[in-house]
Amino acid sequence: MSPKYDLLLKGGNVIDPAQRLNGRMDIAFIDGKVASISEQIPSETANNVVAVNDKLIMPGLIDLHGHFAHKITPFRADPDTTCLPIGVTTAVDTGSTGWINFPGFRAYVMERVETRLYAFLHLSSLGVTTVLTLGIPDTEDFRLAREEEAVQCIEENRDLILGIKVRLSPHGTTAANAVPSMEMARRVAENTNTKIMVHVMDSPLPMKQVFDYLRPGDVVTHAFHGTEHNITTDGNRLRDEAWQAREKGVIFDTGCFMRHFSLPLCRAAIEQGFDPDTISTDIVGPRPGTTCYNLLEVMSIFLELGMKVEEIVRATTINPSKVIGDKGLGSLAVGSVGDVAVLDIVPGNFSYEDKLGDSIRANNRFEHVVTVKDGAIWNPTVG
Repeated sequence: MSPKYDLLLKGGNVIDPAQRLNGRMDIAFIDGKVASISEQIPSETANNVVAVNDKLIMPGLIDLHGHFAHKITPFRADPDTTCLPIGVTTAVDTGSTGWINFPGFRAYVMERVETRLYAFLHLSSLGVTTVLTLGIPDTEDFRLAREEEAVQCIEENRDLILGIKVRLSPHGTTAANAVPSMEMARRVAENTNTKIMVHVMDSPLPMKQVFDYLRPGDVVTHAFHGTEHNITTDGNRLRDEAWQAREKGVIFDTGCFMRHFSLPLCRAAIEQGFDPDTISTDIVGPRPGTTCYNLLEVMSIFLELGMKVEEIVRATTINPSKVIGDKGLGSLAVGSVGDVAVLDIVPGNFSYEDKLGDSIRANNRFEHVVTVKDGAIWNPTVG
């Protein structure tokens, strides 16, 4: 009898918050899907058996906030060199392109790379191109915000576009255009039945006013920044409106990039029981003068800040998959997409810093062991 499964991972410690699984299990794959997960699956039932003894086995990681329009707009990351080598099998580009240049992003990046990509469309017709090339904020000239064209682009690309992105910051818009930007984004989201992702670091609007525009499932990114109009009071107590927004169903995303993230504020939030819903990077391509941690490094930061391993996995698997709309991602349930990140937690002396001048030292960090993509061991030397 020929083997039943294409691939079998044996002896790992499975962490799958979607199924409330946390323990030693084997997991088998066939035809790109999870076929079986059990305490003991015989080795002879698989063509390829990989021993992952005592390593952490989790669904393929999802980076909900990055910039992957590689060579479409400046300083965008190459997804296949940024994501897959560390166990990130799915990523979301958050507003690199608008309706004018999204078709090129789709044709020349999203449909060609191995990393599974989705996107939030920028409210600006050209995405971040104007600010990165000319120093002109995305919607400083509000003629670049074209509602009908944005709606049409989303409707024509519903399989890949999750919603509309707005940047409330000096690089994104002006104080005068902040409210019109949120009003237009709300209309686009309503007319397409999609989500808003809003950048709130250095926002000219108080958080309470921003929350008024958001509905369940909408995403506040850079939610743990430490500049004006953040989610805490001067005494680092969580604002009532932050709790109320979470109760309403608003998603709080990290989008770290380190300049958009405050280590002390985030520690204070975690100590008050306000963990991020989703942990993401805001990663970009190489750019002079910037420090940008990858997803494993960001996960390691949150480990040191006091989040439990299972909650970190939740925030990088099932929670972002809900923003994407599930699609069989974020879980190791039988029939799910066969994506897995095999990681280890290793001891050492590690340091991390944010752009506000604060730093932490950590005694442990996540390290990559194996990536499984669509039911097969991902190998960058193949193909």
